[in-house]
This record gives sequence, C-alpha cells and structure tokens, in this order.
Amino acid sequence: MSILLNSLFRHWSYRIFAPGAMLRQTYDSFKILLEQDGLSHDLMAEFEVLYHDGKREDFAAICKKYDAFALAVGNMVEALAQMNPSDAAMLSAYFKKFDFYIRFLLAPPEQSCMPPFVTRLNETPPAVQVGNKTHNIAVLKNSLHAPVPPGFAVTTNAYYMVIEHNRLRLPITSLLATLDIEDQHQLQEVSAQLVALIRNAEIPTQIAQDIFAAYDQMEHDQKRQLYTAVRSSAVSEDGEHSFAGQYHTVLGASRETVLASYLKVLASKYTPEALFYRITIGLSDEETPLAVLVLAMVEAEKSGVVYTVDPTCTSGEDPLAVHSIYGLGELLVSGASNADLLLFSKSSLELQDKKKGVQKTQLYLQDGELVSRPLTSQEQQSFSLPDEMAQALAQWGRRIENHYGCPQDIEWAATAADELFLLQARPLHRQTDPKNRVAEHLSHGISPLLDGAKKASGGAVCGRIFLAMDRDVQEIEEGAILVTRSTPPSLVRILNKLGGVVAEKGSAAGHFATVCREFGVPLLVNATGATEALEHNQEITVDADSGAVFPGRIELLLAESSCAKEKADIPYFKKLQSILSFITPLKLVNPAADDFQPSSCRSMHDIIRYTHEQAVQAMFSLGDKISGKSGKCRKLSTDLPLEVYILDVGGGICAEVGEDDLVDISGVCSPPFVALWQGLSHPGVDWDAHSHFNWKAFDDIALAGGVATSSSGDFASYAIISDDYLNLNMRFGYHFTLVDAHCSEDIRTNYCQLRFAGGGGDYTGKSLRIEFLTKVLTRLGLSTTVRADLLDAKVDDLACDELCQVIELLGRLLGATKLMDMILKQGRDVDHYVDQFFAGNYNFSG
Repeated sequence: MSILLNSLFRHWSYRIFAPGAMLRQTYDSFKILLEQDGLSHDLMAEFEVLYHDGKREDFAAICKKYDAFALAVGNMVEALAQMNPSDAAMLSAYFKKFDFYIRFLLAPPEQSCMPPFVTRLNETPPAVQVGNKTHNIAVLKNSLHAPVPPGFAVTTNAYYMVIEHNRLRLPITSLLATLDIEDQHQLQEVSAQLVALIRNAEIPTQIAQDIFAAYDQMEHDQKRQLYTAVRSSAVSEDGEHSFAGQYHTVLGASRETVLASYLKVLASKYTPEALFYRITIGLSDEETPLAVLVLAMVEAEKSGVVYTVDPTCTSGEDPLAVHSIYGLGELLVSGASNADLLLFSKSSLELQDKKKGVQKTQLYLQDGELVSRPLTSQEQQSFSLPDEMAQALAQWGRRIENHYGCPQDIEWAATAADELFLLQARPLHRQTDPKNRVAEHLSHGISPLLDGAKKASGGAVCGRIFLAMDRDVQEIEEGAILVTRSTPPSLVRILNKLGGVVAEKGSAAGHFATVCREFGVPLLVNATGATEALEHNQEITVDADSGAVFPGRIELLLAESSCAKEKADIPYFKKLQSILSFITPLKLVNPAADDFQPSSCRSMHDIIRYTHEQAVQAMFSLGDKISGKSGKCRKLSTDLPLEVYILDVGGGICAEVGEDDLVDISGVCSPPFVALWQGLSHPGVDWDAHSHFNWKAFDDIALAGGVATSSSGDFASYAIISDDYLNLNMRFGYHFTLVDAHCSEDIRTNYCQLRFAGGGGDYTGKSLRIEFLTKVLTRLGLSTTVRADLLDAKVDDLACDELCQVIELLGRLLGATKLMDMILKQGRDVDHYVDQFFAGNYNFSG
C-alpha cells in the first residue's frame, strides 16, 4: 500500500508542478512497458509451441522460461503503476495470485533429508521412500511370502541428503535448464557433466555407516560373504512408466565396492538415455528421486522374465508367457539373446506351447566379476528351463497378478539346484492388437520383403530405411525405419526420431521393447536376414502386428494403426496444459466492455492485455493534460475506417502544421509512417466493403478478423513518430499489428520490424493466415519467425528509399489480410492468395 501511495504522490506532484518531467517519465515507462510486452508475447508463444508442437524441454528449462515471463509481466505492471497508479494495487494482486498458482504447479515435491537412510526388506516402506521396485519386492516377500533374495534399500532421503550435502541442486538445475534433448552432441556433453557431479560426490558419513551396517547384517544372516546387485529404484520407475533399462545396475558389488556402486547407480540418473526418457514423458528431475536396492546376487544357472499376459498375442485367450535363458538375465533384457518361450493357459496353467530361442553364450558371476562362456551344442539345442519350474513360475505370475489386479512383468532367477528367486515385479505395458492383415495383402499380390519376424511392439509405420551397419545412428533422419542387428537400451536417446525398428536380434521381453511399447514405436525382433534383405533409404511399410515388412507405402495398414499416446495421457502435456490455463487464455478482448478491469483478469494474458491497453490510453491522454506541442496527441484525418492517434516525439509532424487536433497525412514528416500509410491507402485495398459493420455488435468470429470502424474509439490505433522513426500499434479487431521502423541516412541503423499476433478466430484460421503472411514476407526479403499465432519479421541494412518501399508493401499486405482468417479454410488456398498478392490483387475479403 505504501508503494501505491508513493506512486500516486509522485504522479500527481509531476502533474501539477513538473508536467514536462511527467511526460518524460511516462514516455520512458511506456517504452519499458512496450519492450516487456514484446518479451511477454515472445515467451507466451514459446510456451504454446512447447504444447502445440510437442517440443520437449526439461522442467528446469520451463521454470527458467517462466521466471523470465513472470519478470516481464511484473515489469509491465510496475511500468503501468508509474504511468497510471490508480489500477496498480488490484492488478498487482491478480498478478501475484496467478504467479502463485503457476509456481505451485511447477514446484517440486516435498524433499526430506532426514533418516531413515537405509531400510531392510523385512519391512514394507512406502514407495515414495524406496521407489516402486523396492516397495514391490518387499510386498512379494512380506505379503505373498515369495522367494526373494536378502537385501536392503538406500532411501530417497539418502539421495536428497547426498544432493544437499554436496550442494548439487543448483548446478544440476542450471545444466538441465540448458539442455536440448534433440541435440545429441549437447545431450552427451550435459550428461557427462551431470554424471561427473554425482560420481565425484561425497557420501555423508551417516549414510555410509548405515549402508555398511545393513550389508554386515545381511552377510551375518547368510553366514557367508555376499556379492550383490546394486539396482536403481526410482520413485517413478516400474510404475506407470517403466524406465526399463534406463538406469545402471552394478552386478557383483562387494562390501568394499558398495559405496562406489551406489554413486554409480545414482549417476546413471543422468545418462543420455535416462535424461531423454524422463524429459520425454514429462517428469521433472525432482519428481524422480533415486532410491537404490541392494540385493544378494543369485548364482543364476538360468533366469528370465514372466509376462502374465503375452504382449505379442493377437488372438484368443492371453497366454501367460515365461521367457528363459541360460545364466544371468542381462543378455535377455538387453536384447542380445532370444529367449526360450513357454506359454501357459492362465486359467488352467497347462503348458500350451514351447518355442526354442537362440542363445550362444551365457553370463555368470565368478569372484564378483561377470564372465561369459560359450554354450555347448547340446545346451543350444535344449530348453534352458524344465517344464515343472516354468509352471511354478506361471503359478507365481498368476498369484502376483491377482494381488495387484493388473498384468505383471516379473524377473526371476534359479540356481543350479533349481532354487527359484523372484527379483522384480512391475506393471506390464502392452498394446491393443489390431487384426493381422498379411493374408489380405498377399491376396492382392503385395508380397512382403520380410516375413516371420516377431512383434515386440505393435503398430504400422511407413518410412525410409536407415541401415545401421557401418553408419552412425545419431545421423538418422526423423521418421526413418531403423534396421539393425540388435536393440541396446541406448537406442532410447534417438527414440524421438524413430518411425519404427526392425532388428535381427532382440526380445519382446527386452528393455528396449518395453520402452517402444510405452512410446508407441513399432518394433520387430528376430527379423532374420533383415540387414541383407532391406536396402538403405528404401521406402517400406512395417506391419509389426503381423511381423512383416512390405515395399512402398500401404495406406490400409497405416490407416488402421494408432499406437501413439494422446497428449492428455502424457504427464508432460498434462502439466503444460495446467500451466497454460493460467497463462494464455484471453478473456479481456473488448476495452469498451464493462468487465474490462483488473478484477476480470483470469490469466497472465489478461493482465498483459489490460496493462498494454491502459498504457496506450495513458499515453494518448497526455495531449489533453499537458500544454505545448511536445506531448500533444493528434488524430489522423483519413477516409479509411481506422482511428489513428499520433504522438510526435521530435520532428514527426511537419513544422508548418498548426496546433489543430486533426492532422492530414500531408502534415506528417515521418518517412516510415508516410510509406506505411501509402500502402494501407493503396487503391487496390478495399476498405469500403466492410466499413458498414458495427464491430461492437458483430459476433466474435467476424471481429476476430475485422478492423475497427472510425467511429469506435475503443479500438483506436496509435503511432509514436519522429522525423526518422515509427512505432505503430494498429488494432485489427482482436488481433494487433506492431510496425517498428527506423529510417535515416545511416544505413547501419535502418530496420523495420513487424509483429502480427492474436485474434479470436480458431487455431486453424489463424495458422493459415500466419502461413500466408510468412510466405509473402519471405519473398519481400524479411526474415520471419513463427511461434503459434505470433509472427515476427525483420529486415535491416537497407537504404532509406529501399526500406520505405518495403514498408509501403507491408501497408498493402496488412490491408489485404484484414479478414483473411475468415476465408482461409485449407492449406492449398495459401499459395493461391500469395500469387494474387504479387499480381497486384489485394482484395481478399470481397
């Protein structure tokens, strides 16, 4: 309140005792407000691009962007308080309210650095403390009494404490705020810096002591020295989002290496593929705190995965699928080996089918080290898992699914003595399968280039082949079909570019397959001979549901396939939509309406619109309140249905013009303004056809594209001019155009900027008009930038005569497009009207 009183006192003191100083202060505040208004629109458009164009950014970058946006809007409110303090208090209150709501949506979850730092598996702590993986395995042990290896968890509290103890939050956030996940080189660089921060961190003494105490207790209980698997257990992992294969697992860790292994797993939170996955689904860094699970290693003779429904099944009852390989399961989940597959009826648990996989080597643990050995020919030909043990796994699978009430993805391992252990249970991500259409295509004479591959992620896609034999996969073009020998989890970092994947190796039970199903990317594995049968840059259609690859484009398949998630189902877009609901909606569209006041603001956009409008009114009222020519506002005398007021800040009005409130265009000595007006008043631009409209009464659709009539002072346009400068804000209904130009003898200082934004029409109409303007402006030599419905264009370094010619054509263009969003309905119309414009036909609204 004291700030408001000070502003009011200063304002009225200037009004009474120093009107010249008030003019200078008001004009300076107005310039600041215009600058911040432009910045606010820039940033608001960037937010809309994130949502409408699907561009992914880390929420650290989005928070940084919002900080800049809030600062710009706050500066506008403060500048208006200097110009017209009467509305400042209420407007500031609404700004603070919306700012609070948005920052609440962006705020990280509550973070605790207090104990417990370690919990044992004989407890069932909440998932928010130990992550879904640890919570689920504790449920298996304590509620279902399943065979689970001994172990303990290092909690998310410990993770927060490591970050806080080493003061890493600020450097982590700063690096994430700069990250562009579509720039592979930068992704690698930022990832390396983030990983180094964690790997070099110091583990607080209390956490280290608690980890050693839990490890010692585990070895004491087992009465032997233990090697362990140190695994990630993030809060958002193994739930709605699998994060399959994105974090690191250290196998064979001992007591001596467990602390280093813990930091190595924590650091994997920032590997390129983990960053890409997390940012793409739309979770912030703080929403994915990493707990770590330490499990005693099973001396696995065989291991694998149980799917309680088969995600590749296309008909009949969903069978329960048991995948099995010799040795440790890393070769299976990494896609390096094709597992044996045993299918069971879920109702009777009878074995329905068996399919032999392809495995040539096995991994096992020897003295804490991973060792690989080739399988004998007999082992390669025999099933790795006895039917009886597979049936026992099927029983556990059905029981776990019944407990959780949804399909499950379960990892398991068994010793040479056939002692079975369950290592993990998480929700199974699967897709709805359309019908198989290979037979129909064959009946029409369309023979596949490749058939008999195994579906790991369904759907159909058309694109050109990128054959990754001796080529760098980072160079793949967007929408291409990757044809490769294997599917390592690192491929996730180019997932945004992939139309589909065809792999000679791999498994539907692999980590990469899980991620592809989440993101709706068709994936074929076991595509024998694919790298030889398919040629680089060849156009193909991949029908993952039938395991086939066809030449060319098969429209029928593509029409039936719909595997991508809707925006409403993706956390990134859900959160963005919530934030945008307080930023972009525009309610205050009519300055003459009774509710055009601060109390009616319902978004930051409303505050921007109201502040800008009131600032304009404050500028134009100066002419009535200050004597003398310097601050006098003149109304332009014109036959055009426009109401334009001019404020001369130095030589813009010719010296011979008197003190009349009206000024004719012949009395204006500002070259850029005269040039623009010549374009607007060009004989080919038809203004008369629409001058009879009563825009106040006209409905929103027409007004969104129309021009305010000369009798409507509520939608006046204004110009600040000098003998070499123009700043014109022209109101075209509910959208506006800003032309800012400097035109002098010094070519280095000459420029013209155009901004076209807003409108009350639908998104399609506004987008087509922006496309039209972009094509015309580009041909006129202006560089253009488009973000949502906001267009910026600029040309500079032109001699004054050349620049005025461009500005004159801009005037014609603005006159020609006044109702264009009402007539542009299809994209093909745009080029037609571009040609018409350059042929000298400017009557597009007749």
